[in-house]
Amino acid sequence: MSAVVSSRRVSIWIVLKWAIAIVVAIIAVFPIWWMVNVVFSLPGEPVSINPRLWPTSISAGIDKIHMIFAETGYLRAYLVSLLYAVLTIVGVLLVGSLAAFEFSQFEFPGKRILFGIVMLSLMVPTAATIIPTYLLTSSLGWLNTMQGLVVPGLASAFGLFMLVQFMRSIPRDMIEAARLDGAGHFQIYWYVALPLCRNAMITLAILTFMQTWGNYMWPLIVGTRPEMYTVGQVVGLFNAPLSHQTVDVVMTANLLAAIPPLLFFLIFQRKIVEGIAMSGSKG
Repeated sequence: MSAVVSSRRVSIWIVLKWAIAIVVAIIAVFPIWWMVNVVFSLPGEPVSINPRLWPTSISAGIDKIHMIFAETGYLRAYLVSLLYAVLTIVGVLLVGSLAAFEFSQFEFPGKRILFGIVMLSLMVPTAATIIPTYLLTSSLGWLNTMQGLVVPGLASAFGLFMLVQFMRSIPRDMIEAARLDGAGHFQIYWYVALPLCRNAMITLAILTFMQTWGNYMWPLIVGTRPEMYTVGQVVGLFNAPLSHQTVDVVMTANLLAAIPPLLFFLIFQRKIVEGIAMSGSKG
């Protein structure tokens, strides 16, 4: 009798968990589906007055996408954003992994103080550093340039913290064995440390892409010329109160901006969860 009662409790709990998961999934996906619904509808069709849960015109949505790419600088903004994201990812991985290798595997004067300062920087709001960063970038002559967009974001305190947690788990015996085999300092970093931190590197790359692609404030400040506009800036122009664009066109611009991070997250979501979980459990 007790076994039957316990099995019923387990089944009820499983059903409840699935019900909660489905409700949360619907709440999360519904805004994206509503955006798709508005984009793939006939121009001028009153979606808010006549709500529906399915697209009514695929061809109309394709025409809106073609119009945005053909009549605006959206395609160039896409290329600028992709280049900005790729360069930032490469820089963050290189700088973060080099620093994490030193912090995790070696002792040097001021190590704990320096690492503590880096961790304290996570508590400093971005707004507090925008003005000095802009003044430095301007003094270097990097306004409206790709290096002005990329370089200030290469030092990632979060990326350093994540990679340090992984590299601390590398056995010292493996480092010493590589050194005895004649490997130099950089060779140990390149051939021993990096391959063992592959999951962390992939996770950091994905998170950096999503953060960089959605970055609006810094590109808006440092890139004032139209040829340096990112996707976020172009979408901001569509969403401006005086843009005189219809709702379906604005939704099309927002949908095009949301596609890359959505695809990255859907493809690599398991790596993201595994990397964050492992970085929190190590060290």
